[in-house]
Amino acid sequence: MFEIIVMVCLAATGEQCKEYKLTETQYEDAVSCIRESHSTAYEWQSDNSKFTVIGTRCAKDAKVPAAPHS
Repeated sequence: MFEIIVMVCLAATGEQCKEYKLTETQYEDAVSCIRESHSTAYEWQSDNSKFTVIGTRCAKDAKVPAAPHS
């Protein structure tokens, strides 16, 4: 299963950037994951305004922490 990985930075400073995985949704194939990644990341950012999403990618079994929830 593929997961969306987001690169986020603190919105206030633009620093302290980290990768997190969005664990709410998993995808059977990379194409579906990529297709949904931007809108899903935008929704997550809307609920977590202290972060700014600067990029997304899709991966299997990524060794990154789950995204925080504000």
